Amino acid sequence: MKKRIISLLLALIMALSLLPVSVLAADDHTGQVHVTVENTTWAEADGAPWEGMLVDEWVTLQEDSSMMSCIVDALTAGGYFQTGADTGYISEINGIEEKAAAEGLLPAGAEVRATVEIPKDTSHGDYASSFAMAGAKAMKMAPRAIAQAVVDHMDLTDSLFASVEIAGPGFLNFRLGAKWYGDVLAEIEAEGPLYGQSDEGRGQKVMVEFVSANPTGPMHMGNARGGVLGDTLASVLAACGADVTREFYVNDAGHQIDKFAHSIEARYLQIIRGEDAVPFPEDGYQGEDIKDLARAYYEKNGDKLLDVPEAERQEALAQFGLSINLPKMKTDLERYKIHYDNWFYESSLHESGYVKETVDLLAERGWTYEKDGALWLRTADILRDHYRRQGKKEADIEKLDLKDDVLRRANGFYTYFAADIAYHRNKFAVRGFDKVINIWGADHHGHVARLKGA
Repeated sequence: MKKRIISLLLALIMALSLLPVSVLAADDHTGQVHVTVENTTWAEADGAPWEGMLVDEWVTLQEDSSMMSCIVDALTAGGYFQTGADTGYISEINGIEEKAAAEGLLPAGAEVRATVEIPKDTSHGDYASSFAMAGAKAMKMAPRAIAQAVVDHMDLTDSLFASVEIAGPGFLNFRLGAKWYGDVLAEIEAEGPLYGQSDEGRGQKVMVEFVSANPTGPMHMGNARGGVLGDTLASVLAACGADVTREFYVNDAGHQIDKFAHSIEARYLQIIRGEDAVPFPEDGYQGEDIKDLARAYYEKNGDKLLDVPEAERQEALAQFGLSINLPKMKTDLERYKIHYDNWFYESSLHESGYVKETVDLLAERGWTYEKDGALWLRTADILRDHYRRQGKKEADIEKLDLKDDVLRRANGFYTYFAADIAYHRNKFAVRGFDKVINIWGADHHGHVARLKGA
């Protein structure tokens, strides 16, 4: 009888947490368990989610079978199959034929709806059950008395747990034992590279764009951090069955490349004419890496660019700089095993006319206006609408001092923001990704809402 009490209550804990643990009755545990299942991880055979109660019936336990396998068999026989991660719970398991109440330890006929959770504080064990507190009203007993009755008759021999203790008002805190760890290690060894994989993300096409460091200079520790986060997230999504693409967005166009070209040009001309003879741009890149690039070009090509048109010289030096920096980036990333499926170049968006097309679409929809020769996006209006939908008060919105953004400068060149809008439109509209994830640096914090709004 004591072992039947142990079987019932430990099976409750195990089943609630969806752990594949066998019922502990050592002699004859052929009997029946009353099972009520309610969750969202089971669906009807046609795939439609099932709301509410799935099963409310007696399930027969067979010799040498596990509680969970019996329940799963009953569900499968009823035409159900599991559709998601094991996040549901079995809320009621009341009695084997010979009830626990036969010893007078717990009242007969009490239906208890309890939960099992993983405590946030590891000092509270690996799993904690509210069974005793949930059953206090139905059993007309103090929670700690219920918990004590359970613990006093619980034999954890050969179970997945090393200990159980009563805590606070009546929590049952369980700690996993050597058998559980041994089983996990055996499962890992048996499944090999397939361990931990699922098909939860099957059918989803997901883009993870990360690092995307400015190619005008060497990477820094922030880029390294983004690399680890992005690559790890992509691996997790792939292990869940998603079709994942890792992408590096190369900013090889726009203002920063123009500044990059002017910086190398100044250093290149200083090598030829003398440092005092050629002024360096006030907003130029001051790093030693720019001097190294200019010196490398000069050592290879001499003064061949001295007398060519300025625009041609700047283009040649910028492309030379990129041809050195980009392979160096790839090498640095590969040193900690980060490999990309695609390196997407910003310049391709400009050359194809896709940036212009995207900006024209915004204009057609009334979200732009012209001022001082430039084309502006009504970012402030977009964000105000966004914050209003979130329930923010008008006074709080005004404190944000929202501003509009330039999409096309007075000189006709499109801004980085315009290209970024086009790039994200390309991800969805052209390449058909279902979900797009960006791993950005802290300096992009203010960019998130603006881009989403656009």
